[in-house]
Amino acid sequence: MAGHARQSGVVTSDFSVRELLVVEHAGFRALGLCMGNSIWKVQANFQLNNSAYELTDITGAMYGAREKAVEIMRAEAEALGADGIVGTRLEIAQLADSGMLEFRAFGSAIVHQDGHPGYRRPDGRPFTSDLSGQDFALALKAGRRPLDLVIGCCVQHIPRRSLLTTLRQTGQCVELDLFTQAYYTAREAAMERMTAHAAASGANEIIGTRLQEESHVWGDHIVEFLAVGTAMLDTGQPDPDFDLAPTLTLSLDI
Repeated sequence: MAGHARQSGVVTSDFSVRELLVVEHAGFRALGLCMGNSIWKVQANFQLNNSAYELTDITGAMYGAREKAVEIMRAEAEALGADGIVGTRLEIAQLADSGMLEFRAFGSAIVHQDGHPGYRRPDGRPFTSDLSGQDFALALKAGRRPLDLVIGCCVQHIPRRSLLTTLRQTGQCVELDLFTQAYYTAREAAMERMTAHAAASGANEIIGTRLQEESHVWGDHIVEFLAVGTAMLDTGQPDPDFDLAPTLTLSLDI
């Protein structure tokens, strides 16, 4: 990638015009759009009981697939000499075989224009984040810098109601206790694992946390609960000119 970029003289990114200008104003420039992918066969092995439980094998596979995709993306950024990746997107696509999933990671690699090394991770590798260009620049001004895109997931079996319970609750507005507890437990597990990932990165906060649920290829009673955010380090040294006081903005759009 680095050789191709130098030969062609063309830089790719998925920045909008505003993002590109804000990133450049913050002292960085785009190097290239980086990507990684990993294709996995992910099938559910059911237990005989009809209770709520985590499918740990699938949880591990979903972690491993995403980590592989992100690591390939980071390696591409490293080859370009990047300090980090902004605007990371994680995607999953079902392939022709119903049990095959492709895990993708995309993001724009950036580097500080003055070659300042202090924006990389403590181990010297490029950071990853899902911050937009605007949010990245604003975080830097506030004395915060991204370390890693952190995730936590839990693939949970959701129990079915018995026939007797289904008949008894027909036409009623009632809480489905087993469902409530299963969803709550799985979300908590995903959040705890994301937090542990951030702590291992040396971060002291996570911003932009998103919670997602998806059944993928497993049907209605197996759900992946995913927590995603950007682990940040608060340096305690904001830009002296940083000011969040409201200002008047007049639109000139016609």
